[in-house]
Amino acid sequence: MEAHAVSIQFGKDTCLNIGKSVELEWLETNGRGGYASSTILGCHTRKYHGLLVSNQYAPAGKFVLLSKYEDALVCQGDEHVLSVHRYAPRIFYPRGHRYQTEFRLECFPTFVYEIGQTTVVKEIGMIHGEDTVLVRYTARRNGEGAALRLRPLLACRGFHHLAQENLFLRPRTFPVHKGFKIAPYDGIPQLYFQVSGPFEFFPSPTWYRNFEYFREQERGYEANEDLFSPGMFELPLLEGQEIIVSASTREIDGDLRELWNTEAKRRAELAERCPKEPMHRRLCLSAEQFLVRELDRSAAIIAGYPWFLSWGRDSMISLPGLVLRNPAVDESVYLEVMRTFAAAEQEGLIPNFLSPDPKEHAYNSVDAALWFAWAAQMWERHTRQDLPEDLRAVLLRIFERYRDGTRMGIRMLENGLLTCGSEHHQLTWMDANVGGKPVTPRWGCPVEINALWYNLLEMLADMGERYGWSVGRQAAQLAARAKKSFNDEFWLAGAEHLADVVRDDYRDEALRPNQIFAVSLPFSPLEPERQRSVLDAVRATLMTPYGLRTLSPADPAYCPRYEGSQDARDAAYHNGTVWPWLLGAYGEALLKVVLHKEEAIREVEHVLEHLAGHMKETGLGTISEVFDGDPPPLGKGCISQAWSVAETLRLIGLLKEIKGKASTAGRK
Repeated sequence: MEAHAVSIQFGKDTCLNIGKSVELEWLETNGRGGYASSTILGCHTRKYHGLLVSNQYAPAGKFVLLSKYEDALVCQGDEHVLSVHRYAPRIFYPRGHRYQTEFRLECFPTFVYEIGQTTVVKEIGMIHGEDTVLVRYTARRNGEGAALRLRPLLACRGFHHLAQENLFLRPRTFPVHKGFKIAPYDGIPQLYFQVSGPFEFFPSPTWYRNFEYFREQERGYEANEDLFSPGMFELPLLEGQEIIVSASTREIDGDLRELWNTEAKRRAELAERCPKEPMHRRLCLSAEQFLVRELDRSAAIIAGYPWFLSWGRDSMISLPGLVLRNPAVDESVYLEVMRTFAAAEQEGLIPNFLSPDPKEHAYNSVDAALWFAWAAQMWERHTRQDLPEDLRAVLLRIFERYRDGTRMGIRMLENGLLTCGSEHHQLTWMDANVGGKPVTPRWGCPVEINALWYNLLEMLADMGERYGWSVGRQAAQLAARAKKSFNDEFWLAGAEHLADVVRDDYRDEALRPNQIFAVSLPFSPLEPERQRSVLDAVRATLMTPYGLRTLSPADPAYCPRYEGSQDARDAAYHNGTVWPWLLGAYGEALLKVVLHKEEAIREVEHVLEHLAGHMKETGLGTISEVFDGDPPPLGKGCISQAWSVAETLRLIGLLKEIKGKASTAGRK
């Protein structure tokens, strides 16, 4: 695999710098919403970290089952603990990072330790399609002979919660082939621990108390946890040999080495289909982690790791980048994801959240359906194929219900614009609430919603001609009406940019990035001169090397830092915080309207250089959810966000197309 991968590496100096190394996080996923994640030391800093985090239907949700192992190497009778934990208050113990000489992110997250004359390599891999995590230990230099001791530390709780020592846990273990099983609680899957070679298991149930997750402290949450260990494995580790340890929700009958090798081969074949450029390849590998199959086998997109689930808006925005701009992924997944959401359409609304129980789907967004239409548009444009008839029917229902009126006050006004919600609703992507009140009230006619609405009308007018729809002519007439009203209502003469929201006689003139979609979308309601003015305003005030600020720094409501309690973070979430996903639309607008294409290309390349650097700073090989509005640009929120990765991939694809056209024109 090494020949095909793009390695991210850190040496002994970084491993010894515990303050730096606990900032660097890795992620493994299993293609069904489960994952493993921690820092490059294996020291957990979040309640969401774990070696086996399982996505379950009954009970529904994600569960941290196996938190971690405490592992130690025994050489000549001396025990050297490789693990690092953080206990309250701010105590790192044991300090296994003293032995760690390297971390590499290649085919698998890889940790290298040196103790005297012994070198041990540890690799962690989740098995695609099942709740199984394997840890492989290999002795590279081991003249003395050694043994490995492993203590599983179990959490067995919902991933938003924390475990505490209790009397309800059932500590008893039962033998299985090459290991043991344990059923700690009702409603939690049984766990099976098995090994690949000779072993002894010593039942010694005990609680490890008061782990401290400082990232949760920073976010204003409870941060202390107790973990349960049912006992200890002891395994001989001879030079040149490997030990594989599995933790799974099933008993594994086959050879663990074969299971490991099969997964390694799958990853090698995936990497072989990726582009050769390092950043592009890494992003394609990251993109595959968001594409999952739920337990009912339906295709879905995880909005972000570690804590997001499947969201409609995020899924539709992410689809083109994750699939169409990713040669490692089969394009058929695209329509599968669209059909997952199309099957849940109600009254023209696409759910913004898919629950395992359809009765609990959340229909609380105005734009999920409009982004669904954009995703359909991107499919036709990229593949040069007609949208399947069943999805076309959903597009028509969206149009008809939005035109005539549906839930939450979503309806077309006489002037052709789309209005939605009330002072109690947050229906756009800027949906944070504090104290039950919207932080950024955007009811009425939001600018990007109407840009998307106009794009849909023009799209249906075009489809009407191709598919012989009578509705096409009506859509064209409404588009002309909406275009005039859009310019009349949103354009701010003097400021030379667009208002963010209009309703009745009110206009929110805050300079926000939502207006960029009035330029970037395939059909723009603005003439070229106004498109360039909008781009200039966004570029001058909101643009950063990592994305667009959500509010002008000159605005009194601007929040420079995304930090602190939930309320503090929600107050900043859309009031200055930088979002990388907006770079897709910004770059698209830039490449579309800037007259000097070389200038636009250089600017996009500059942005991509910064993001490439970020991929080695927080969530390794991927892109964070958000950044602070003011320097220094620190990655915040989820360490790996679907639309951050997807829109960067789409931007890379757009850049390649523009450069390809420029090269062709030059040859002519």
